Amino acid sequence: MKRLTIMIILLSLLLTMLIQPVSAANYGGVPQSEARTAPQTFVTNFSDHSMKGLFSTTEQTFWIAKDWDVESVLLHLEYRATQLADTQLSSLTVAINETYFYSLRPADNSGNRHGIDIYVPLESLQQGYNNIRIDGYMRTQNALPCVDDVSEANWLDIFKESNLSVRFDKNAFTTSIDSFYNRFFEVDALRYGESAFVISDADNPAELNAALLGISGVSNQTIYPDGYFPILTFSDPAANLPLNRIVIAGYDQLPDNYRSQADQNGINDEDALLVLINEGSGTNTLIITAKNDVALINAGRMLGNPALMNQLQSTTKLLGKTEDIKTPVYEAETYISFAGSEGTYYKGPFHQVKEFAINYPSNRSLSNASEFYLNYRYSENLDFDRSLMTVYINDIPVGSRKLSQHMAGGDEATIPIPTDIDIGGSFQVKVTFDLEIKDLWCSLRQGDMPWAYLTPSTMLKINSVASQDLIFENYPAPFVTDYSYNAVSLVVPDQLDGETANLLAKMFRVMGRYTKGNTGEIAVLYPEEMNEAALYANIIAVGTYANNSFIKSNNDKLYFQLSEDGSSFLSNEKLVIDPAYGKTLGSAQLLDSLYSKPGRASLMVVAPDQTGLVAIGNNLGEMKNLGRLSGDAALADANGKVLTYRFKAPKNPTIAVAQQIAVSQEAQIFLVVSIMVLILLAVGLVMVVRKNGIEIRKGGWRK
Repeated sequence: MKRLTIMIILLSLLLTMLIQPVSAANYGGVPQSEARTAPQTFVTNFSDHSMKGLFSTTEQTFWIAKDWDVESVLLHLEYRATQLADTQLSSLTVAINETYFYSLRPADNSGNRHGIDIYVPLESLQQGYNNIRIDGYMRTQNALPCVDDVSEANWLDIFKESNLSVRFDKNAFTTSIDSFYNRFFEVDALRYGESAFVISDADNPAELNAALLGISGVSNQTIYPDGYFPILTFSDPAANLPLNRIVIAGYDQLPDNYRSQADQNGINDEDALLVLINEGSGTNTLIITAKNDVALINAGRMLGNPALMNQLQSTTKLLGKTEDIKTPVYEAETYISFAGSEGTYYKGPFHQVKEFAINYPSNRSLSNASEFYLNYRYSENLDFDRSLMTVYINDIPVGSRKLSQHMAGGDEATIPIPTDIDIGGSFQVKVTFDLEIKDLWCSLRQGDMPWAYLTPSTMLKINSVASQDLIFENYPAPFVTDYSYNAVSLVVPDQLDGETANLLAKMFRVMGRYTKGNTGEIAVLYPEEMNEAALYANIIAVGTYANNSFIKSNNDKLYFQLSEDGSSFLSNEKLVIDPAYGKTLGSAQLLDSLYSKPGRASLMVVAPDQTGLVAIGNNLGEMKNLGRLSGDAALADANGKVLTYRFKAPKNPTIAVAQQIAVSQEAQIFLVVSIMVLILLAVGLVMVVRKNGIEIRKGGWRK
């Protein structure tokens, strides 16, 4: 009987193992612990896309994080095909990272929307970016050979409701500072609010300063723009909710349990200490503390040095006060390679598109002598009368080049960028190939499919000028210039409330995405702490008339001023404001230096109460809304309405022209040569005069 029972148990265990789902794919390269998080799903949405032509393609990228154990990836595709589609010949084919894995016929040609769910094979996934490619072949009914190729009736719409759902789990706990650091700003932690900064309730500006440096430092490493890192306090019940917490507090302000951790790990009077602890229930906390403000701020700055943070493979770090933690200073590039280290491959006939994001400082715009250099090759079986390559900037065509058979093995093009394209900050480049083949529909055998390839040496040469206008189109300049904070003094209320802290967290999350590394200076001040250095800085003031006396004392300098009691915005020459409506508004105003310091500016983020601060914060603190702000003054209400105005006159354009000449290499050479010629002529003239004994006397030249 016992033997039978044992056999039944063994068989049950074996059966359980056999019916278990396939083990999740581990892309982290690190053995996973048995303590797991609950499964999560990260969704990446498509945008609406219209696929036109006999052959067409659309692509969507999605992200696989380092510490995700992926259980499944589901592609939900919503599409609508032309009513003329021949459903027996037309098809859709799906590839993951250039590997085809699924094909289907359009459901019907009724013109209705259809949806289908397709599981993506896990073995084709890779850590980091993954690419879904959808190839369409839309043949219409009763189409004539050689005519259907160019028909406008060949179309297929992919809708924005299409998405990719990645289901995953991960380790409940991290075992080193570097693993926690990367998890803290991962896409799922940001989107689902799993990460936050926590400071004390002591209103210590050094803690806020360190937290804002930390937010900026991790923000410039994030993949997607959505989400932010809240700044919470110990007394806030919400501080216990995030699974990943960075606690930044002076030693004396730490709760007893955190202070004992600091004592156990050898904190001293001079240095900062980082300690990672696991608090149960999947909560990881990195404690950053010091007994002096300078060390604390320095530790916050270190969060913006990923190369250094990824070396911290233990749970503690004692940061010496003389330890160098700054990253290199990044400057605006002149030459930017954008085709990737392995180049970019185009496959298939007709119109093929690849898009590239170019990150560039927000305070700079393109000037004269900027150009594309493209190096490429393509197949030799093209119709070279109709095949070409075209370059776009932000969907504006810049130039095209015809493809030719004798250059197919190695072609190149230099395309100047027209000066009428107004670009400031980051922008998008699109390179398209129209790969036409003679009698494609007529030929029974295609031979090699047409292809094109952009080599890694493809690049963009940028000459740029620093923007002169103090307007939101150039924001966050001048507070961020050439990827660094530009001597910023942040003036905050004496008592930091939750709404203001939330606004600051959002603002510096956005500003941080325009930085690289951790250079530049931020100083957090109370109104009464305005010193000589602060007067010469770029000033950002945040708060209400009641809680920030700096705003109150400079109310008369605002474009949109507050009433005497600070309860409402007043009308001005640009806008008549109803007093009741004025109470609901928040405002962001870009002013020249309040202390007449050359090259400096002030950003006043002002509201009668917290409702208005939240309203304007939803625009300054979200990348998707930042583009709604223009001019030098913006008003926002609680319903999401934004009003923008310009009060300052545009800067003198001759200044920009002079700067363009200064940065143009061709102009520099011309000026140097011209000056040398003038010098030679002057020297020659002097020598001729002396040789011939000529001198100037009253009445003219005399010998």
